[in-house]
Amino acid sequence: MTCCTLRCVIKCGIFLAALDIIHAVTSFGFYGYQYIIEMWYLCPIDLAVEKCHNKIYIFEQMFEMRCYIGVGEGIAGIFCCAIYILALVKRKPSLTWLWLIKSFAVIGVNIYYLSNWVIRQGRYDHLEWEKQTYEDEFIWAAEGLTLAQILIMLFYCLIGGLFTYKVVEEKRASRRSLRSRRKWNSHDATAPPMGYDDEEAQYLNQALTNSEKTLPVRASKQSLAAASQHSMTELDRPDSYKHSTGV
Repeated sequence: MTCCTLRCVIKCGIFLAALDIIHAVTSFGFYGYQYIIEMWYLCPIDLAVEKCHNKIYIFEQMFEMRCYIGVGEGIAGIFCCAIYILALVKRKPSLTWLWLIKSFAVIGVNIYYLSNWVIRQGRYDHLEWEKQTYEDEFIWAAEGLTLAQILIMLFYCLIGGLFTYKVVEEKRASRRSLRSRRKWNSHDATAPPMGYDDEEAQYLNQALTNSEKTLPVRASKQSLAAASQHSMTELDRPDSYKHSTGV
């Protein structure tokens, strides 16, 4: 089937890598934006100083480290996708499966922080502060990015399996053709090629059956012609004939 060729599988893998690059860019953009906005513009002018300090403290305890990891996650995701595309083009199945490390890392980080935020929600109720919208944004972003990464990983496993199978099948076919070509050449080694005369065939057979693995000295056509001409001249000389002594 043409839809399951190796080239089609590579194209599907590159498309999947492009989707994962969008996922990585989204992670980088969201967490980078949240860090800039909430860290540098966290407290409005009309907010009380005490509430401002409490807000900064909660952000540092709950979300600041996740912003750092999210920015690094986006950069690492783009780098891993570039390696994945290179492995697809170079047809290296073992290198493509390394992408799973990045996928499991992203899913693990998001699940860890989701559970951490849920567990630590009521820990700062004694502080005087108002619940902010960025808390829900962090939770929604983590849930959406985790779900997207899981879907990408499922499609990746399907494409990765097909890619590995097709590459191995192609290598086996090339080995079989090379082996059959060597057998064919070995069977036809003693047969002279078409167009050779008897002298050429004798020369080739002598070269192939020589136990010392050395080629015999081959006379050129010019030397053969000179030798035949010399023998003819010898025959044409009158003193080359023996006179009969019979009565």
